[in-house]
Amino acid sequence: MASIMTNTSAMTALQTLRRVTDDLATTQDRISTGLKVNNAKDNAAYWSIATTMRADVAGFKAVKESLELGSGTTNTASVASKNIVENLQTLKARVIAGQTNGVDKSLIQNDIDQLVKLVKGAAADASFNGDNLLRITYSNDGTAKDQNVDILASLSRSAGTVDPSYISFQRQDMQVSSIVGKATIEQQVDSTNDLKASVGIAIGAPDTTFIDGQNLGLGNLTLNVTNEAGTKTAVTVDLSGIDYTTDLATTQGLIETAVNAALTTAGGDFQVAFNGDKLEFTDQDLNTDGNFTAKVDSLWVGSKESDAFGGLADLTQIDVTSNATKSLEVINGLLDKAIGKAAVIGSIENRVSVQNDFVSKLTDSMNKGIGSLVDADMNEESSRLQALQVQQQLATQALSIANQGPQNILSLFR
Repeated sequence: MASIMTNTSAMTALQTLRRVTDDLATTQDRISTGLKVNNAKDNAAYWSIATTMRADVAGFKAVKESLELGSGTTNTASVASKNIVENLQTLKARVIAGQTNGVDKSLIQNDIDQLVKLVKGAAADASFNGDNLLRITYSNDGTAKDQNVDILASLSRSAGTVDPSYISFQRQDMQVSSIVGKATIEQQVDSTNDLKASVGIAIGAPDTTFIDGQNLGLGNLTLNVTNEAGTKTAVTVDLSGIDYTTDLATTQGLIETAVNAALTTAGGDFQVAFNGDKLEFTDQDLNTDGNFTAKVDSLWVGSKESDAFGGLADLTQIDVTSNATKSLEVINGLLDKAIGKAAVIGSIENRVSVQNDFVSKLTDSMNKGIGSLVDADMNEESSRLQALQVQQQLATQALSIANQGPQNILSLFR
């Protein structure tokens, strides 16, 4: 039926044109944004999933930054700890050389002192962004304040909550700080020198190194004493329980009492007393000829890691000129200790590196998953765009033809 009131053909052509125009707008939007799901109205379910996963990806990017910072810190510590071990190996060789009679031990000791400085510098310089894994600080009660380290390693989301996980480990103290100096030991059995041995223990005045009630961080004081009869006795004095009490003189008195009690029990001829910062050993029994026949050797003051002692504090006591045998014994233990600490740092460095690589791959996988949900297929959209442009042109032409229908009807009445 032909009608001038209702142009059905034009209405159909117009609806087709509107649909094609809408589809064309959608396709152009996908091409311009690269997304087939750009907002919730495109596909509410996929949009919701993709938005949540993008938030997860952003979180993992922060995790990766944390791991990269941790990687820099652990790598720096690893390089420094390796350098320390290498220097200690060289130092051990020098101490072994110092066991030989007939060599200039003072020259060897000078070389040892330089190596100790290198070790001390390496531990102090192993800092990345202000964080040093080879240094621990302690509270006044002797407990470590910053021994534990946590590096953000991952995020786990479930039931609406996000739980972080960490790579947790402890700093490995490799500092060479100590309040104890090298022991001076008279090597000759007979001597007119009434001072047979001494060792510096610089406790300090109140509020400098220690405060009242603070543990000194000392360990076992060990030595051998040989009496006039030629009997050698090993003496061990436990100083680990001594705290800074009231003032310097009182605290030094506690050390003197503990050492003298052990020397008396051992049946030696020595007594000790502080002279300034030096704990001096003197023979109390003179022979008729005015010479001493008692002897001290292998004098050493042990320590534990604290404010006053770093993890490699015993390096400060290494001395081949007057304490060569004990120095060799100690350097073996120090080298093993340093190797153990370096191994811990190396393990953590590897763990951080592996986790960093995993997070990178996980983030790529998540991005790939998001892309499969919301990314537009550009080849498909390009082909669709061309088809819709043709359809739009045809729909426009069809609408033009349909609009000419009523004019044709009117021409019948002319």
